[in-house]
Amino acid sequence: MIILTKNNKFYWHLFKCIFFTYVTVTLYACQQRVKNIDHPVYFDSVLKHADSLFTLAEKGRPIKFIDSVYNNYPNPGIGDVYRKYAFKRRYFYDKDYAIAMVYVDSILLILKDHSKDNAYKKLYENAILQKGDILQAQKRFAEAFQYYYQAKQIGEKSGDSLFVSDYLGQLGMVCYRQGKYLEAVSYFKKCVEILHTADKNDFLVFSSLQGNTDNIALSYDRAHIFDSAYHYYNQALNYIRNNENRFNGDSSHRRFIGTAKGVIYGNLAYANYRLEDYSTAEALLKESININLQPGYENLDAQFMQLKLAALYLKMNRPTECKAILLTVKDYIDANMMSDNDLNMRWLKMQERYYDKINNTDSGYKYLKAYTTAKDSMDAQNHALHELDVNSELENVARQHEIIALKSDDRFKSVLLFICVLFLGSVITIAFLIWKNWNRSKHNLQLVAVQNERLTAALRAVEDRDQENAALLKVIVHDLKNPVGNISAIAGLLLEDEHAPTPDKSMYRMIQTASGQAFGIINQLLESKNKGELKDLRTELTDIPVLLTECIDLLQFKALKKKQRIKVGKFPPGLAMLDRDKIWQLFTNLIDNAIKFSPDKSAISIHVTRNTNTYTIMIKDNGIGIPDTLKEKVFEMHTEAGRTGTSGEKSFGLGLSISRKIVEIHKGKLWFKSEQEKGTVFYIELPCLPVTETVASNI
Repeated sequence: MIILTKNNKFYWHLFKCIFFTYVTVTLYACQQRVKNIDHPVYFDSVLKHADSLFTLAEKGRPIKFIDSVYNNYPNPGIGDVYRKYAFKRRYFYDKDYAIAMVYVDSILLILKDHSKDNAYKKLYENAILQKGDILQAQKRFAEAFQYYYQAKQIGEKSGDSLFVSDYLGQLGMVCYRQGKYLEAVSYFKKCVEILHTADKNDFLVFSSLQGNTDNIALSYDRAHIFDSAYHYYNQALNYIRNNENRFNGDSSHRRFIGTAKGVIYGNLAYANYRLEDYSTAEALLKESININLQPGYENLDAQFMQLKLAALYLKMNRPTECKAILLTVKDYIDANMMSDNDLNMRWLKMQERYYDKINNTDSGYKYLKAYTTAKDSMDAQNHALHELDVNSELENVARQHEIIALKSDDRFKSVLLFICVLFLGSVITIAFLIWKNWNRSKHNLQLVAVQNERLTAALRAVEDRDQENAALLKVIVHDLKNPVGNISAIAGLLLEDEHAPTPDKSMYRMIQTASGQAFGIINQLLESKNKGELKDLRTELTDIPVLLTECIDLLQFKALKKKQRIKVGKFPPGLAMLDRDKIWQLFTNLIDNAIKFSPDKSAISIHVTRNTNTYTIMIKDNGIGIPDTLKEKVFEMHTEAGRTGTSGEKSFGLGLSISRKIVEIHKGKLWFKSEQEKGTVFYIELPCLPVTETVASNI
């Protein structure tokens, strides 16, 4: 467990960073949620009021009202914006398909990133179907069927029965516009069958069911199956009458129901017209017209019904009333700039029939010619629609999607194949490189084997030479051992002479000591066989200043031969457990080197420092120094570091190597500082015991 304290800075800063990030993300998420919150209660009331404005004569009033409300409302949700665009799409659908398309595209855009959310999924799917419907109305059939196919796939995957019914209803309308009325009947019937299983209290279900039932009647009517048409007209009307009370509480629903009745009255009137029940037909047409001429109702449908009423008046030989209706419709066409649509074409046809009825041939011909031109233009526009086969087009779109999928699959397989080929090529290349390196390694191993043989032979030669040198050294040492022993013995005999002068006795004692030390060194050389090994360390309590003084006294004579002077200071006391003979050899080697490599008449300084546990001797000369190229080799045995002294003294390259080994086996240190032609300082650091006495030098 980590306790966050001010002293634990890393974890404290880490905690603050994590906390800050969490707060930031939380606030952002909250803002997003606030931004995306819908307000259905508020905007439903706004849209209902906008619906009520349809009854006003001022055009565009509902759109202006909607825009003013939304412009002044902060952060409307996605569903709220959808309601605005859906309202505008519905408003412009029969007025301007291009503007209606803009709003359905806007719906698809805002819902695209939320098409999987349960709240917006169905809205997005319906927008796809609505876009197909507008494209089909714009006679952009290939594009329309792309969206119908997309809707078909959605319906099959989602299992949403209402969506499927909408999809079937749209396909039925395509077939109806193509004049394939019985095929349209099959789609409308499937749609109605699904709707009968849906929620009867849903107004969308109610409106769709009555509309598709009326579409069945219209399709039978156009197929000249009048009995079935009459049956379904009445069925649609009875369905509205039996269920309208559930929805009369809403003004927009009441207006829709009135409009639907008006449309069915008009269609039913035409059925009675064909049955030659003219009075019933007239009454139904007038009822339909009175309903849909109201502001906010289906004014366009009312104009078509007026043309049907005008045709009925001609049939009933009432041309004056027919003329009055034609003038009314003409005013509507001019006011709404509808000179190139179906209503205008039918008006032209009625004008030709009217003038034919009153025997005005010239005027009738003029309108007939205008009608023929308009009809040819419309037929040309609808030619592509009539050539379409719904099922074939859907199959074509399906095949296109399959081809696209296959191309994508082929592209994926091609990429996969390329990767496999690339991988295989890489494997082959790697295998070739491994084989090539193996051959090269095999050759190199052969070369290594040859070099090993050469090295082995060279090592054997070196070992043989080393053994020869050791044997030679052994002979030399043996030859030296007896003379040195004799010198020591003679010095001992001379010391026994009681009549010898005191100075001579001092000299004899020095000779005896030096020869004894030399005899010990010879024995060590015999034991090591010239391999630099130092064995049988025999330690004893040794007074370092006394031993150092003896070595200096011994080498004073050698220094005097070169007119050199050994300068010493006061030595601090120092007792240590040392091998006296080896330390004597160490001191002698270093002082002898200082004398050997210093010029005549020069000074050699020897100073001592100590601390609690170590004793350090500094031996400084003003000689030739050690070149940088030899500094790393001076402690090696049998190297070119052995040089000739200033007076031609020989050097065998053994002294410093043996000296370092002596220091190391005593757990001390030996090092130096040197500048060429300026001199060298050697430092010897040995472990010692704490003492308080000071030994004075006699020099």
